[in-house]
Amino acid sequence: MATISEPLSETERRSVVIVTALDLETKAVLRHLVDWRDDVVEQGTVFYTGRFQEWDVAVVETGPGNVGVAAIAARAFGLFRPEIALFVGIGGGVKDVALGDVVVATKVYGYEGGKDTTTGFAPRPDLQHSAHALEQRARAVAKTPKWCDRLNPDLPGPEGQKLRVGPIAAGEVVVASKKSDTAKFLKKQYGDTLAVEMEGRGFLEAVHIHSLLGTVVRGISDLLSKKTVADQAGWQEKAADAASAVAFEILARLNRQSPVPSRTGGTPVSDIAKADAKPAETPSKTAARAHRPLDPTVNEGAFYRPGEVLARVGVPDVDEVEFLFEAPPDAYLRIIPGAELAEPIAVAHLNGVAGYAPLLKSKQYGAFTSVNRMGAMAYDPGGAYRGGRAPLRWATQLFQNGELWLASNTMIVRERGGRPEWVPIPFISAVSLEAIFFEKAHAAVAFAVQHLSLKFPCEVEMGLVGTTDVALAVDQDRMPLIRKEKIILRQDLAGEAGVEGTLLAFFEQVHDATGFARPAALFGFPPDKPSA
Repeated sequence: MATISEPLSETERRSVVIVTALDLETKAVLRHLVDWRDDVVEQGTVFYTGRFQEWDVAVVETGPGNVGVAAIAARAFGLFRPEIALFVGIGGGVKDVALGDVVVATKVYGYEGGKDTTTGFAPRPDLQHSAHALEQRARAVAKTPKWCDRLNPDLPGPEGQKLRVGPIAAGEVVVASKKSDTAKFLKKQYGDTLAVEMEGRGFLEAVHIHSLLGTVVRGISDLLSKKTVADQAGWQEKAADAASAVAFEILARLNRQSPVPSRTGGTPVSDIAKADAKPAETPSKTAARAHRPLDPTVNEGAFYRPGEVLARVGVPDVDEVEFLFEAPPDAYLRIIPGAELAEPIAVAHLNGVAGYAPLLKSKQYGAFTSVNRMGAMAYDPGGAYRGGRAPLRWATQLFQNGELWLASNTMIVRERGGRPEWVPIPFISAVSLEAIFFEKAHAAVAFAVQHLSLKFPCEVEMGLVGTTDVALAVDQDRMPLIRKEKIILRQDLAGEAGVEGTLLAFFEQVHDATGFARPAALFGFPPDKPSA
């Protein structure tokens, strides 16, 4: 999270997003941060950023409710690209807990889902699980009362506060009585629930979509009955403080233990201009450090935030056109340096060479270019527009760290148009797939060597996404269905001569996903460029 703090010279900084729903929860979290600020604003949402030990921390307050939390949490994850995410707040105790105790969720039931029939309501819970690594760390923290050392001394609580690890239930109503219909329903249908709240399901849904490690931490502020009395006695503030104490004890323990498993071993896109991590083994001052690949976002081929405008042309408020991917990429090609650059590539340089960058399409007659927050981009507008927003179909992003991403959402044909009825929809033309990837893989490697300081060895990644039950059209008689959701190959590349071996491995993997092997020398490749 490059926007949060100055880079450390000796210690690799790590990133976490903490989500809260209420003002008192936010204040409890901010108490643990050093030099927190509120000057990061994205689409009107205010983020509080600060530091805790080795962690760069971003905090966002969403207001109550699962839907709002899911939307704002997703925005935070796209902006800061954290290693882990925590929801920290208060909840009502259902069983086996006392005021001031804390529950870390193993799972969160979305208990309001179900089917209302003539014989009664049949629950169909929307179940979201916490990350195993965080659940295990919470269990370790619970073994001793050391986390209580982080409690605010100005908010004295009861003796012997405990940390529990177990299920939580989340709905859209405030449960204020053990005699309420909701409380009785929870006891009957979700008998292992320790606490009830209103945001955990939406939060973990956003965590799941972004492939993060996340969990929910709840301080017990009431026991469902006599909620008003508990609130007047200050238990909301005490419970929020207890939840924050547990959350930061978990972070502190993660600092001292082995690193949190990452999603892909990558680096946030927002961190491309900084490289402040120290390798596990200290190299000599002249040794190059390994490149830390960027993480994808919307899917494996996407490098942008959901709904992000990537390119602009025209005069603002007159005829400006804003380009963005309305549908995520279904095909992509990445060039990944093997070694970290000594300095980020200047955006002016990237913008100057972007017009020569290859696009993942069959025919290319130059490219439009635009500067964005990640560097510069080459794109084909795909049509004429008079203003407003327009869809991108092909774009190539040039990053300051030397990476090159080619993305397209046209490889899978999803509309019949004038095609005959015997053509299965959706489908991928096998010959077009191979011809495009053949040409663009060679072009991308050459471009990166010439303009992005690429040195060998490096890595190349090729992928198709959203391919389940898409036909691979080899010829009129062979159109087997792909039975995998995604097909991704990532290989080391020792030099430009190795590109064709990587291509062949990728093409064979595509065919294998149909259950049928790729015929030798299909479309003349190898040894020649694939052609019909």
